[in-house]
Amino acid sequence: MRGNKHTGRKHKNQNKKTTPSAIAAKRRSKDIDQVHDDLKNAQKFKPGELPQDEDLPGMGQFYCIPCARFFTSAEVKAKHEKSKLHKRRLQKASDDPHTQRDAEMAVGLSTA
Repeated sequence: MRGNKHTGRKHKNQNKKTTPSAIAAKRRSKDIDQVHDDLKNAQKFKPGELPQDEDLPGMGQFYCIPCARFFTSAEVKAKHEKSKLHKRRLQKASDDPHTQRDAEMAVGLSTA
């Protein structure tokens, strides 16, 4: 046997992100239709309007609606708003949401 203990044996590369345990443990955020509903009432998510909660970062006062995240301060939230992740979520949230009528038209059902 040569110096390499893996000679002659191939290992299957496993995709760790698609295993059921990894999917179940994933940190979920709000779905985009829930974000659309929150954006309709954006004034209730401003600092001072939200109830103070000591269990949340920043007492629950600094909230990003598209990303559904709380931040410790306004500076941290401002830094987050410049990030690529936030810009992607904001672009998805600014698109028009799909409706049941759109889904029926896509499969060929007519809504008369």
